[in-house]
Amino acid sequence: MAKKHSWNYENIGGSTRVKITTGADIANLSELDIKKWTVLSCPTTGLDIDEKSLKYIDENNDGRIHVSEVISASKWLTSILKDADLLLKGSDSIDIAQFNQENVDGKKLYNSAKQILENLGKDGNVISLSDTKDITAIFAKTRFNGDSIITEQTSENQEEKDAVSAII
Repeated sequence: MAKKHSWNYENIGGSTRVKITTGADIANLSELDIKKWTVLSCPTTGLDIDEKSLKYIDENNDGRIHVSEVISASKWLTSILKDADLLLKGSDSIDIAQFNQENVDGKKLYNSAKQILENLGKDGNVISLSDTKDITAIFAKTRFNGDSIITEQTSENQEEKDAVSAII
């Protein structure tokens, strides 16, 4: 029989609430009795959280985040990271080595982050939110940058370069 997660509680304003202090707390949200959730849903707008992030969590696109969607997001987040405690650090950057490459999505994120850093010409393994926001900068220096323009630089060999050059 698997051991149940041990929860910590605190009293805030006369209400006893679960205290989330570890990545394990986040990973085990599915074990928390629904009666112990302080809020059963919240809007995807008007909060002090990035609305784009909230819309990703809102699986049914009804403009509200429900308990089941928080649980789904927590399972996914804790599966793609080697150390779930990173979720509580509040950092806007991550060392890509922290992506769990044993997980399919973790491996995809690792590979994508590595490619973004390479495309931006950044040394090291730390990627930040700001590194991922400017799609134009990410692809500007790549051979295929998404602009649908074929140039001599996008050609792989001399024969292709000559063919492109003859057309231009």
